[in-house]
Amino acid sequence: MSNINSKLPERITIKLLDKEDWKIVKEISVVSTNQFGIEITIGVITYDRQITNDYKLNDDPEPNQFKKLLDYPKQELFTNDELDELILNAVKSKFPKSFIRSHQVLWDSDKKRYDYLLKRPSEKAFLEIRPNFSSIDIYSLNGKTFPVFNKEINIYQDFTLESIKSHFFTANCDFEKRESLITELYKIVFK
Repeated sequence: MSNINSKLPERITIKLLDKEDWKIVKEISVVSTNQFGIEITIGVITYDRQITNDYKLNDDPEPNQFKKLLDYPKQELFTNDELDELILNAVKSKFPKSFIRSHQVLWDSDKKRYDYLLKRPSEKAFLEIRPNFSSIDIYSLNGKTFPVFNKEINIYQDFTLESIKSHFFTANCDFEKRESLITELYKIVFK
């Protein structure tokens, strides 16, 4: 005999975000070595990139339905451009084993997941990208000013708070492309 008063589970749904809210979330795992010589992720740096015709999840040239169920989307299908490389290289200058992963945010549930993950404890760090002056006659630069990308960012805790305190990451960008690269870096939304 069925129980008429039994309550059905709440129906959960997901909703596609408006196209202008679609993002690719980049997560840089900051990898260090513990006292036993074992590599560990001590924190995560997260930033959003807007999905565009050029910056997106690319089509899989070899779609395999079974593999798709196991590992989709494959990381190599995501766009990684010069900006992503500059940011990652800045982190790798201090933590060489660090790596980047990409995720699409198309659904409200994707957004909720990242909002939830960002509630972890974090520490402030600085990220600086400056022009590479190594092939320039330094004396010819006397009195000139140059743009620099300098931004306070968060490192979200995966190990101890002490391990992610007071970091300053820096990298150099192509001198000839400095204006456009630095302008584009300021458009990136760090979380």
